[in-house]
Parts: sequence; C-alpha cells; structure tokens
Amino acid sequence: MRRLATATTLIALAVLPAAAQASAYTDVLRVYQASGSIPPCRFTSVQLDAALKGVDSYGQQYFADFTNAVDSALAARASGACTPGASAVNTAGASTRAALPTATASTDANLPAPILLMAALGLLLAAALGLRTLARAFGWEPARLIGWRHAWAEASYRVAGGWAEVLDWWRSGR
Repeated sequence: MRRLATATTLIALAVLPAAAQASAYTDVLRVYQASGSIPPCRFTSVQLDAALKGVDSYGQQYFADFTNAVDSALAARASGACTPGASAVNTAGASTRAALPTATASTDANLPAPILLMAALGLLLAAALGLRTLARAFGWEPARLIGWRHAWAEASYRVAGGWAEVLDWWRSGR
C-alpha cells in the first residue's frame, strides 16, 4: 500500500509541470490567435517561457510568427516594459519611458576591495610560480622537495598503470 501511494505521488509530481506548461502554452496561443500579438504584461516571464517550451518542432517550422511574438514579449518584459512606473503617458497621449538604472551603467567609483585583493593575490601567486620555475631552470631545488617530487611521480606511474588495466579490461569485452 505504501509503495502504491509513493508511486502515485511521484507520477502526480511528474505530470503537474507538464500540465502547467501545456496550460500556459494554450493560454498564450489563444491570446495570440485572437489578437495577432502577445501583450508582454498580460503573462509572466515564466508563463511565456513555458509557452515557448511548449512549441513542438512542427510549430517551430510552420508557426515561427508565434515564437517570434513570444520572444518579443519576453524581450519587452526583460527591458522593463512591465515594471510599475516604467512608462508615463504625457498630455499628447504618447508614451515616454523613464530612465531606469541598468546593471551596466558606468560610474566613477573605484574598483571594489575584493577585486583588488584577488588581483594582488593572483600577482603574488604568479610571481611565486615564476620564481620557482626560474630556480628549477637553473638547477636549484631544495632537498626536501626532491622526495615529494619522487613520490608524486611514483603515484602518477601507478595510477597510469591501473588506468591502463581498466582500459584493457574494458576493451576485452568485460
């Protein structure tokens, strides 16, 4: 009985997103068929995205105007057309957009401290690796590091041998 309840719950959870996607697709398609366009503020971005995902390959090939309308509505929503106070109607009836700050707007602020810290850390690491490379090029290596280098080379050799055996086993048909 418990297994049946679990299976029923899992099936219901798997079917609900597909039903919601189909519902959003039919709602958006119905509006498009009635008006020939999709008002961007009538549906949420999630609904428009679900409608776009609901278009099958036949619809993509023969009804590209519908997907273009959905894309246009999504682009309008992304540009802020549906945010409160984003547009105001002047006395002549023409719509004027208020200037909204963007994430890419330039400022005269200095670089943030964490970015400067990461840059300094990167330069310090590059300098340390450069000095190490230069020291090894001239043949200088501390005695304690020779043992570590040998251990890593041995480990690499053993891992490569084990990997070769796995590949041979795989090629032989298991």
